[in-house]
Amino acid sequence: MNRKTFFIAGATASAIAAGTITEPASAASVPKAVGRPYAPVLLPGQYDAKAMWRAIDANGATRKQLFLCNPDLLAAPGVSATFLRMVNAWNASLFSFGPVSKEKRLAVSAVLISQPVVFALNDTMWKKYHIARTLNVTDRSGTVAIGNPTRAAWGSLDLDAGPNNTAGIYHDYSSDALLARGASFLVCHNAIAGISARFAQSTGIPHGVVLNDWSTNLLPGFNLVPAGAAYVQLAQENGWKLYPITD
Repeated sequence: MNRKTFFIAGATASAIAAGTITEPASAASVPKAVGRPYAPVLLPGQYDAKAMWRAIDANGATRKQLFLCNPDLLAAPGVSATFLRMVNAWNASLFSFGPVSKEKRLAVSAVLISQPVVFALNDTMWKKYHIARTLNVTDRSGTVAIGNPTRAAWGSLDLDAGPNNTAGIYHDYSSDALLARGASFLVCHNAIAGISARFAQSTGIPHGVVLNDWSTNLLPGFNLVPAGAAYVQLAQENGWKLYPITD
């Protein structure tokens, strides 16, 4: 189901950090936009803008590649299609083009929009809302997942592993491994609102409750942004090169 077809009925909260983020109005207090798509607009103070700008700065990196996901969920059992492409591009940049100085190493980030926003959610949300069963997401064994199958590292997170060690971090497609390598993840609030509407409908839980649940249960290292499309523009204005995942 395309998120553009969802009818959104509320505002959301981001992960509230150190008391600097205020929770927006509940979904019940926001009028429904009957008969047309509607996504509530996050206002300053309703998301962690400092975390967003840290991701954009990328510790002062000068070479920065941004991955914008498409609606595809998995490239293989338990493997996010977006995370796979991030790993493959990053490995080639690091190992295939000759020695790379620390100053010239590539920074890698992803913007999650559409259905892949569920990969930003913790296991509690996956279990509570039966996300894997609803979206037919399998774990690495090929069976329907229970929690988020793309999160946990496959093995050691040793950055000194060989580039072709299949058990090492450079062939680990989990978000834990990507975060350990220094990746950042931005999560589109509009997509969270849209995709959560489907689960409100299937579970009978009020959309405002689902929306708040999802917005406040992102994995560590995943930061909510008001709109993925707007973030892409902002990132490009600050030196990021876009890799739109269309293949």
